[in-house]
Amino acid sequence: MPTKEVTEIILFALAYTCSKFDVSLHEVVYMSNHFHMLLTAHTKCLPKFMEELNSLTSRALNAHRGISGTNFEKGYGLVEPQDEAKLLEHVVYTLTNPCDSDLVTKARQWKGVTTARMRYGQELVVPKPKYGLWEPKNPAKSAKKRKRPDARTRSKRDRSTLPATATLRLVRPPLRPELTDDELRDLVLEQVATRERELEDVRERQGTKVLGMRKVKAQHWAAMPGPEDLFGVRPTVSAKDRRKRIAALGEKKRFEEAYALAWERWRGGEKDVEFPAGTWLMCHRYRARCAAPL
Repeated sequence: MPTKEVTEIILFALAYTCSKFDVSLHEVVYMSNHFHMLLTAHTKCLPKFMEELNSLTSRALNAHRGISGTNFEKGYGLVEPQDEAKLLEHVVYTLTNPCDSDLVTKARQWKGVTTARMRYGQELVVPKPKYGLWEPKNPAKSAKKRKRPDARTRSKRDRSTLPATATLRLVRPPLRPELTDDELRDLVLEQVATRERELEDVRERQGTKVLGMRKVKAQHWAAMPGPEDLFGVRPTVSAKDRRKRIAALGEKKRFEEAYALAWERWRGGEKDVEFPAGTWLMCHRYRARCAAPL
């Protein structure tokens, strides 16, 4: 649930991880049980970025709640928009996700982590929280637990080498280059407002209301939503232009075929086989050869 402490933990983990990698964050919204993020990875770092972001966030939340276990499912959904129209649609969808889920009426009302209240080019300095994973040690309490000083028995808390603050910068998405940052942000927020009104009209016709932040925060953090479709279509590309979508799907199919051939040769003992450009796991974990991007 988006309590103050949870929001601060997630925001710091996000800001710190973004600062470690060559990525540009365009939009993000963390819901109670999932998140949506739009970003550009300028190098082949996305799998590692997601791994470190989810790992740090999960460890920090577990320390705050005094539990252990996983907080994120293995893997993540990745959709690559192929044209500006679809990219803008993704931007609006991301920001209005709390409204689409009937939790709040306006995107800005969501009190969890969201960029709905930020402007493009804005930098947000996020302090490292003083609880959970980063809770300062109590010297008196620690002394009672130890019979003698021993570095091996020191508390793991407050031994972090992470900086005291991390800076989160919101970067404009690559669309409408003729517009300034402020003009593009205004355009996005206008479309967000239009989508908010559309969703409110639907609720009025159906006689439903939003849950509201007070009730959202009152829910237990381990509460689960209703059943979801685990076997439906999971797109990897999106485009308003049908030709661009077909072309992108064709590129992905060619990659998968080349990867399958390289994998079979690798399994057969041919360790110098070259995997197609874009391969991650085999190249970074097993040091397989990878073709350079075109």
